[in-house]
Amino acid sequence: MTSADYEGLKSKVAKEFAAEQVRAGNWNERDAVRLAAEQMDVLLPQGMATPGTLLLTARTMEGAMVGYFWVSLEPQGHATGEAWIYDIEVAEAMRGRGYGRLLLEAAEREAAERGASSIGLNVFGSNHVARSLYERSGYEISAMLMRKSLPAGT
Repeated sequence: MTSADYEGLKSKVAKEFAAEQVRAGNWNERDAVRLAAEQMDVLLPQGMATPGTLLLTARTMEGAMVGYFWVSLEPQGHATGEAWIYDIEVAEAMRGRGYGRLLLEAAEREAAERGASSIGLNVFGSNHVARSLYERSGYEISAMLMRKSLPAGT
């Protein structure tokens, strides 16, 4: 990943993560982008040079961006040897061509080559396409958050 790729993706990832947190009811819209950026600063204190972090992009032979993944080999709050996929995304113009599966396989391979014995991720319940990909790829639910909206004033 180049420095330019990193700066563009950092901003994009923060905005998308903030929007997902708002949709999930976890954060209010006013504070979401700031909270997402703060969380990224904690997870990537040295940016691309953060130890134990894989930030890799995939490109076509012509140089067009296919997608990227962000994997931590030393995730906070996880067991030793468990890698964590913080983000994985296929460029919108490249979706539906099998690149998501290939990116996921690349992330798994890179983590395993660096000593990880397992890999995990979080996916929002509303992201049916990603959930289907992960399930077909052998990922299993290890925890589940559930929420129910209540009517006001009852």
